[in-house]
Amino acid sequence: MITAILVSLTCSPVFAAVAPSVASNPAPVVVGAGTYVDAAGNETTIPINEIIITPDELTGNLSPADKVAYDQAKAELTASDSNYSKDLATFLSKNYPKITSGNIVVRDIFDISVTRDLSFGNGQKLELTLDGNYKQGDTLVVIVYNKETNKWDFIEPSDVKVNADGTMTVKFPHLSPVAVLYAENASVEKNSNMSSLLIPVLGGAAVLVIVVAAIVIIKKKKSE
Repeated sequence: MITAILVSLTCSPVFAAVAPSVASNPAPVVVGAGTYVDAAGNETTIPINEIIITPDELTGNLSPADKVAYDQAKAELTASDSNYSKDLATFLSKNYPKITSGNIVVRDIFDISVTRDLSFGNGQKLELTLDGNYKQGDTLVVIVYNKETNKWDFIEPSDVKVNADGTMTVKFPHLSPVAVLYAENASVEKNSNMSSLLIPVLGGAAVLVIVVAAIVIIKKKKSE
């Protein structure tokens, strides 16, 4: 019984939670023009009026094909056996070893598109600055859904910058549904310490309860 309890405490999977407010979040606003860099390193300015950001609550306005892709992308975030949950753990282990999946919350989900044709796949990137009241020092992980592989791609930390004015500048390797994952550094460090203590504490409590229960049963049998 003790073993079973300890196993359940240590083996329960932990996945990034989707914040309840995500569905009602407004679309982030693009700050300034975008910059598209082609495979040769040439830059092209993309005016704001050519950049379309659709919030989660309005994705019903997407084309049928884009809506299907968006729904698949969102479902990946909560499926326990999805590639996303495995890739998230790998990404965090490589880039943020002090952060676990349990520290991550999906802060925003939205769709990005542009009105002109842009090529991606050979190192091209579209740099956008988005508002969002982000805080410097917070850890933000930006992921973008790949419609060809049906997987979330994790943008390298070097391509995600939180600015002093609360905006976020991201170099997107392609466009599609986007999710912003959030973990505050101070909370993460505290939570990491707490989670390292949580299992032995809970395990010890479970053992104590079992021992006390056993003593009570033994005493009861002796009195009978």
